[in-house]
Amino acid sequence: MSESPENAGTLISILQSLRIPSEYKQYPVLEDNAIPATWKDQAEQNLLELKAIVTSAAKDGGLTWTRDKKAAVVAAAAQFDGDGPWISSTSRGAATDILDYFKGSVTELLTQILTEHVKPIFRTNPHPLLHTSTGRKLPRPAGGPLASSDYYESQSWKDHPGAPNLLSWCVRHIPNDYWDELWHLIIPPVMTLLDDYEAKYKVQGARIVSEMLRTVPRTVLKRTGIDGLLNTSLQTCLAHLQRPESATLIRETIPASVSLTTLTTDQGSQDRFDHLSALLGDGIIGGIWLYSSLDLAAVEASVEALPLVIDALGLGCTRFLKALIPQLVYPLSQNNTSSAIDFQFHSTRALGHVIDACAPRIHRWKGSIVDGVGRCWVATQDGGTTNSATVELLRSKLVDVCDKLAQACPSVIQEEYRLLYAVEPALFTDLVGGIIQRSSDAPSVEVPS
Repeated sequence: MSESPENAGTLISILQSLRIPSEYKQYPVLEDNAIPATWKDQAEQNLLELKAIVTSAAKDGGLTWTRDKKAAVVAAAAQFDGDGPWISSTSRGAATDILDYFKGSVTELLTQILTEHVKPIFRTNPHPLLHTSTGRKLPRPAGGPLASSDYYESQSWKDHPGAPNLLSWCVRHIPNDYWDELWHLIIPPVMTLLDDYEAKYKVQGARIVSEMLRTVPRTVLKRTGIDGLLNTSLQTCLAHLQRPESATLIRETIPASVSLTTLTTDQGSQDRFDHLSALLGDGIIGGIWLYSSLDLAAVEASVEALPLVIDALGLGCTRFLKALIPQLVYPLSQNNTSSAIDFQFHSTRALGHVIDACAPRIHRWKGSIVDGVGRCWVATQDGGTTNSATVELLRSKLVDVCDKLAQACPSVIQEEYRLLYAVEPALFTDLVGGIIQRSSDAPSVEVPS
C-alpha cells in the first residue's frame, strides 16, 4: 500500500520536531528557562504518534518504506534509546517499541544511518590521529603539533545531544562479521567522544567502547592500530579526575580497559601482564588512590570495579598487596553510616577477590584482614540498620571473606579465628563459628613415619 502525501507530510513534520534542542548540551548545568518546559511533553506525544504511524504501516504493508525513510525513523527514535535529560520513561518506551519494528532490517540500515545521520554531525571535527576514510591510526597527528588545539575549536557536533545515543544504538547492533565494512564510520565519532576534554563526553565514549568490544573482532583492532589508541585514551580518562563526573567515568573506564586488554592480548603473555599492571599500579593505585584520596566517590568507584582487574591479573596482583590490603581494610573500620556501608560492601567484595588471586602470599596479611573484618562485623550489630538488606549483604560478604581466608591460609583458623571467637562467642559465632566447627570435625590425617 502506497503512503498518502498527507501521511508523508506528517511523518516529516514529526521527525523534524524530534530533533533535540542544542541547549541540552549544557546539561547538567542547564538553566531553568533554557528549554521550554513543553518540549519534553511534545516529544513524548510526537514519539507516540510516530509509533502509531509505524505500527499502522507495518500492518498494512509490512513496512515497505524506502531505506532512507526507515533510516530517518530509526535515527530519530534511537536518540531516545539511552540516557539524557530530554528522555522520559514514556518517550523511552515509545522509542523502544518503534525500534523493535526494524530489528529484521538493522544490518541493511546501519550504513545508511551512519553515513547520513552520524557522519555529517562529526565531519567538521576530524580526529587528528585517525584517517577519516579508513578508520586507521595515523603515524603522526594530521595538521602538525597544534592539531590537538584546533581539534577542540568550534565543536559543532555538541549541538546534537542525541548523537551519542544514536551511535551507541548502531554499535550495539553491528554483527560480528560487519565491522570491517563500517569501521571507518564508527571509529571517528567514538574517538571524538572518548578524547573530548569534557568528562561527560568521555563517559559516553567509554560506555560505547565497552559495547563495541563485545562484538568487534580482535583482528580489526590490531590491524588498524586502534587497540593502542584506545588504550592510551582510556588511560587518559583515569587521569581526568577532580570533576563531578569522575566516579561515573571510573566505573565506565576500568571495565572498558580490562575488556580491551583481554581481547587484544594473549592469556599469560607479557603484554597482558604489563597492560593490567599499568592499569592497577599507575591508573588505580598511583592515580585515583593517590591524587583523589579525598574524593570518596571516586575511590569507591575504583574499588567497585577492582574485582575485574584482580581476576584478569591473577597472581600478578601480589606485587601490589602493600597498597591493596590497607586500602581495602581501612573502610571496614569506619562507622557504619548509610553511605559507608556501600563502600564497605565493595571493599569486602574486592578483598575476597584479592584473597583468591593471591592465596600463596596472603598469610602475611591475615592479621590485618581479620582485624578489619572483625571490627566491621561488630559495627553491623549496632544501630538501627541491622535488619536492612544492605547490611545483611555486607555481613554475608564478611563471612565469605573469612571463609576464603581460611582456605588460603588454614593457620588463621587455629590462631586468629579461635582468639576472636574466645573474646565473645555469641558475637562472632555467625562470622567464624561455623568455620571453626568444620575444622574441628574434619578428620585428621596421620602422617606415616
